[in-house]
Amino acid sequence: MRTKNDIKLGVSLYSYQETYWNRSLDLEGCLTAVAGAGAEGIEIFGEAMIPDFPFVGDEFLYKWFYMLDNLQLEPVCYEHFADRTFWKDHNRYLDDDGVFESTCQYLRTARKLGCKFIKLSHDGHNGVFIMSAEKSHSVVNAELFERLLPVAEENGVVMALEIHGPGRLEDGGNDDFIDVLERTGSQYGKLCLDFSGCFRDDYPNQVKMQIQRGANPDCIELTRAFRRKAFTYTSTDSGPNDVDWSELDAKLKEMGASPIDLAYAQRARNKMSPPKVIKEYASKLGYIHGKMNWVNEDCTCDEMDYPLYMKALQEGGYKGYISTEFEGQRIIPGTINEIELVRRHHILMRNALGYK
Repeated sequence: MRTKNDIKLGVSLYSYQETYWNRSLDLEGCLTAVAGAGAEGIEIFGEAMIPDFPFVGDEFLYKWFYMLDNLQLEPVCYEHFADRTFWKDHNRYLDDDGVFESTCQYLRTARKLGCKFIKLSHDGHNGVFIMSAEKSHSVVNAELFERLLPVAEENGVVMALEIHGPGRLEDGGNDDFIDVLERTGSQYGKLCLDFSGCFRDDYPNQVKMQIQRGANPDCIELTRAFRRKAFTYTSTDSGPNDVDWSELDAKLKEMGASPIDLAYAQRARNKMSPPKVIKEYASKLGYIHGKMNWVNEDCTCDEMDYPLYMKALQEGGYKGYISTEFEGQRIIPGTINEIELVRRHHILMRNALGYK
């Protein structure tokens, strides 16, 4: 479905990870599924899908562009996992020079693939990412990033730093990255929002898994109610909401909550970015991962308030791709049709954006 709108919709091929892994679909099959969902853009994973990774050969490129042209799809992002624990021995770490060289290769490959972006990650490129409910203690290696900017410009590829829950746009962990861009004036670095930082509720398979592990369904539902109260907003200018989490703790104690119930409740209070923050940062975003784990049969979703967050992006002036990144199949493998969930997600996003 071709659009002339500022916000375009794509699919990360990570969404078909189980189907691709079990060889029900090959790369061409995945691309065909993307086109069938009405998407325009593609994010590809070199490690899994390019035979000569980390390089890319002429034979693959010929087939790649033939398939994209045939399906009228645009290459958008080349997923980058230059993880510092790149080796099988996880006690062995890439140093800054190793990360630099690896990222240079990703940039060169992205150019050959026709992709406008590569995705950077806090932990892969900076080595420090301590998750907590209060703050994402990320340390952006600004010197390494600045060293890469001329290489990105030479290849015409933008490096997009992913902000993944529980990290948040506003938590301070991205400030050094933004400072480099503002000081240099470079257009070859942007932020990449992941929708995991906007969730307000859990999804069916996650709830089912908790209960299978021994969680009390009543405790789970009580926690979900508190989470929805905390992270459901009324407008693009509202939030954050005040919630007394100690009240939840007291009620769970009265219910005889197990350690599984309490751990679930602790994760539920991880802070989320309200719509007004998304609106504020929209112009700094270059790319968005449309993380999702479930969409209902009627193409609605409880996980995130899509109409409000899409409105925030539009009001904030975001111009770029949102690529579906489906991960709900990983909790209980073999139970979800990835192609169908991605299709529903695109209907959901088009409806929320007001696209016909």
